[in-house]
Amino acid sequence: MHPPIPDLPAELAEALQLGIIVGQNQSFAIVAGRCSAAQAEALLRIRESRLYLRCASSWKEFCPAYLHISSSQADRIIRLWQLHGPAIFELRQLIRISPQDFQAVEPFIKENALHFNDEAIELDPQNAEKIAGAVDEICRNQPPKEKPEPTIPDRVSALEKMCQTIVFEFRHLAEIDCGGEVRFNLGLTLKCVADALQHVNRQHGLYPTDSND
Repeated sequence: MHPPIPDLPAELAEALQLGIIVGQNQSFAIVAGRCSAAQAEALLRIRESRLYLRCASSWKEFCPAYLHISSSQADRIIRLWQLHGPAIFELRQLIRISPQDFQAVEPFIKENALHFNDEAIELDPQNAEKIAGAVDEICRNQPPKEKPEPTIPDRVSALEKMCQTIVFEFRHLAEIDCGGEVRFNLGLTLKCVADALQHVNRQHGLYPTDSND
């Protein structure tokens, strides 16, 4: 049992006693992913009820001063709680698992057990090795994620980079003494590209106009 936290309002100290204990060792455990479900819930309660205002002017000031973690780290813990509830924290007490991998594992967790291959493996420290093996297999069997279609701005940005590469290559080859036929073909290729781009502009009017004209 941790000793009471001094110089804090009773309600805030009580919330902190749920697990968010001031001290470098405890805060390191939180950052390292070993935050308990009770600790995460306490963080949420402190932030949402604004209890921190009793001893700090802001959440950003409170977290490093009293929890020894940044407000962004605390917010990430709270987001995990809001997205997944206690299950992710209970599992992280036993094995290392990323939020991304937990999304694949989450459907297999019910009633404080990992249900896999017709077996309910209790989320208990003595089952940590077995749970780790099951989690690895679940994650390996996940279908590869489809890459999202690039946005129009992304495509324009990629096109700009390709054009820069093409221009550089034309310039580099033009500076090389590559012989009559090769140089003729290079010039012909340049003319075809230039004509094609001019045609695109005539069709769609892409060239920017000078507003001063």
